[in-house]
Amino acid sequence: MKGGPGFRAGLSSLGFGFRFLLTSPRSLPYAIVPALVLMVLVTISVAISVSLIRPWAEGWIHGDGASTWVTWAGAAVGWLVAILAGLIGLLVSLALAAPLSAPALERLVAHAEEKLGVPSRAESGFFAEMWIGLKSQAFAFCIALPILLLLWIVDLLLPPAVVVTVPLKLLVAAFSLSWNLLDYPLTLRGMRMRDRMKLLGAHKRATMSFGVAFAILFWLPCFQVLMLPVGVLAATRLVWMLAQASPELATSIGLALPAEPEVPALAADGSGLASAQTASAQAGSSSVPS
Repeated sequence: MKGGPGFRAGLSSLGFGFRFLLTSPRSLPYAIVPALVLMVLVTISVAISVSLIRPWAEGWIHGDGASTWVTWAGAAVGWLVAILAGLIGLLVSLALAAPLSAPALERLVAHAEEKLGVPSRAESGFFAEMWIGLKSQAFAFCIALPILLLLWIVDLLLPPAVVVTVPLKLLVAAFSLSWNLLDYPLTLRGMRMRDRMKLLGAHKRATMSFGVAFAILFWLPCFQVLMLPVGVLAATRLVWMLAQASPELATSIGLALPAEPEVPALAADGSGLASAQTASAQAGSSSVPS
């Protein structure tokens, strides 16, 4: 791929994620795990809010012999506190759904790597996979949150600055999502933090366009969990496009490709996979003197 993957490669990986799920029925059970985990967590948080927190909050106002108005006021306070607790529970559920779904997402990475024909790797344990998800989210959170908070303060103090802060927020979110999603295939390969920074830094256009695409998609409520399988599949495809474009860098950071590449060359438009054997044969025939 001359010049390496560019802006278009990051965007086309999104289409790969959707196409893969549509053409790989065995991956669908793993793809619905994040949504199921989110449903369970939200159900638990709602049950706790309604059955435990609401009666506790009503007790703040209720008392023996309280009037009807006091009873109604207590009920209103109870429901308001329960709704607030439910919203907090939803945010916590959204944050925990991804790391708790790490084992299923790891299987999706394995399926995508098998489809792409990349070298096999040793499987991680259950707790190691959960730790991968937590560490990935924690790093992106620690980098993005202070910057987004600063931009939010600027919006409050200088409203006209929104023409600058909104694009900056999109870029910060794009970097955070790109790092977070690409972390799944990279960490499962045992790549160190500084090594993956080298790989991503060498292909800024591809990784940022990838992040922008998912920042827009994840803007919809709950899509950051529901579309997470698509993101993981797309990230796996993009990682191996980067590895193909930078073989020396890939080798130095532990993503060594075999001498006769098993990774099929990916079409620039993302429409499919070209045969590695055909490319190898063409290269061999061109080296034979006429």
